[in-house]
Amino acid sequence: MLTEQVSDAHLTGLRQDGVSYIFGGERELDLGLALEILNRELGIERLLLEGGGGSNGAFLRAGLIDEISLAICPAVDGAKGAPSIFDSSDEYAGVPPPIVSMTLKDSQVLDGGAERGPPGPHHEHERTWRSALRRPF
Repeated sequence: MLTEQVSDAHLTGLRQDGVSYIFGGERELDLGLALEILNRELGIERLLLEGGGGSNGAFLRAGLIDEISLAICPAVDGAKGAPSIFDSSDEYAGVPPPIVSMTLKDSQVLDGGAERGPPGPHHEHERTWRSALRRPF
């Protein structure tokens, strides 16, 4: 997803690497427009966001999130400015997103905690909760 102000050299590089792209705005990304294009051109009706707090926060502020599936694994990070699920820049600090409320649809405690990659040792205190929330329409 690019703005129309991307350089020709960058577009050439993407084409050479076989990378597909769409334009989602002239000077700034318009996420709603980008989703409309993905739907119209590719028939995409659902999109999974895994881009991190910045991307998630941008979609949230644009009012484009209608479901959250969240795995929580207990961990402690006392660092100032630690990443969050929904992040924003200073420009949007204190500005609430356009979502009024969400409803918990289900919740499940999984055995053994969350893992990625090869299996490792399990600790009894590790647990993962997965919650799906849906915004009322």
